[in-house]
Amino acid sequence: MAESLSRTFARYVTTLQYEALPPEVVDKVKASLLHAFIIAIVGASTSHGKAAIRLAKEEEGRPEGATILVDGSRATRCGAAFANSKLMHATNQSDSYRMLIHPGPCVIPAGLATAELAGRSGQELLTAVAAGYEVEARIAGDFIPSTQARGFRSSPVYGTLGAAVTSGKLLGLNEDQMVTALALACTFTGGTGEGPRSGGREMMFHEPNATRNGIMAALLAREDVRGSELALEGDAGFYHAFVGNNRGELTYVFEGPSRVSVSHVVADLGSRWELLHVTPKIYPTAGYNCPVIDLMARLRARHPMPPSEIESITVDMNWLETLYPSPAFPNPARGTPGVGSTHYFTAYTCIHGSYPPLRGRLDPGDRSGGEDPAVMALLRRVEVVGHKDRPPFAPRITVRMRDGTTYQDQLRGDELEWDLATETRRISALFDEIPWPREKLDGIVQTVSRLEDESRIDPLIRFCVR
Repeated sequence: MAESLSRTFARYVTTLQYEALPPEVVDKVKASLLHAFIIAIVGASTSHGKAAIRLAKEEEGRPEGATILVDGSRATRCGAAFANSKLMHATNQSDSYRMLIHPGPCVIPAGLATAELAGRSGQELLTAVAAGYEVEARIAGDFIPSTQARGFRSSPVYGTLGAAVTSGKLLGLNEDQMVTALALACTFTGGTGEGPRSGGREMMFHEPNATRNGIMAALLAREDVRGSELALEGDAGFYHAFVGNNRGELTYVFEGPSRVSVSHVVADLGSRWELLHVTPKIYPTAGYNCPVIDLMARLRARHPMPPSEIESITVDMNWLETLYPSPAFPNPARGTPGVGSTHYFTAYTCIHGSYPPLRGRLDPGDRSGGEDPAVMALLRRVEVVGHKDRPPFAPRITVRMRDGTTYQDQLRGDELEWDLATETRRISALFDEIPWPREKLDGIVQTVSRLEDESRIDPLIRFCVR
């Protein structure tokens, strides 16, 4: 019998050393960490963030525990990670892989709490986070649309596995224990997609719960629990449950073939890094709208387009981006203001020339701040068209003026795969608007940039608490 997927991943993760990480991978992990810490500070001011902090302190407070970011209180490993995950996801500005999973708010809080309690070094944290991101991205990959089509929300489904891998690496699990951690994570995971399509907010706690469950999977793996070897690809395993079969037969795809080899998830492990394709979200919206905002802002800066003279705006996108949250269960209100509305973010950016990264999350049906009448008028002239041959995160925008003039521009799809330098430049531009001491924000940037030199991660945490 061929080696199981879990066994291959477990051997890779448990033997992975910092020295084996390519420089671009280390750089990418640092960019993800920097983004997560800054967004966590912003997220602490939201109602969801405050609720998570309050709950963690009340139910799981522990003086000798792990640190809750911003607040500075301590809680159990799982309690602190739950709260920190919520902070990193509260504003809808976490990172994305292939549009529909968000590794950062699952992997990073799990790694942070475990590294702090175990006294791990910066190199060890970087290595564990890289492992968690990579395994999660590979297991998810082409299977994400089919998972969404079954009514699940992919981010917590796959995020539980990423959190388990990162926690297990920092706990020092051996190969057999890591196999068990993955098996338990496959069992502990879940999260449905009804909230994003009908206005419910239960998804706001999907990633925190996935983080907690992933940590528990790793901790239990140390307790002589035996996990199934074929937890991922077995006949009644993870892929059968969350994709529909274990044969690689896909119901929906981003682009390309509708059948893939399940074994492909471990191909070129260690030489091809999927985590390099992670994209941070600088705007508080769905990931696929971030390139639309940047592209519309670029068009607006280059060409005169008075809103009253615009006849129509057409946004061509990958077809699955037009069917969020699921190709089987799309949001019926995509054309109205809301966190996923391409129509709204296109119109807003066209009117104002940009979209404020620190503007509050725009939940469907929430009109507490009112809406600009000019934006609402232009929104009705925005058309969004899906294409099966167009890559994700590669929109094309066409603006037609009433005098017959046409302006058009497009992206390739990789523009948001930022390195640390780009992330630093984009996130630092917001520092004057973030209610946090500037010296601490700069300290986060500096510490992350040289994290491999830190014997412990405590200095980084200190910059992230009041």
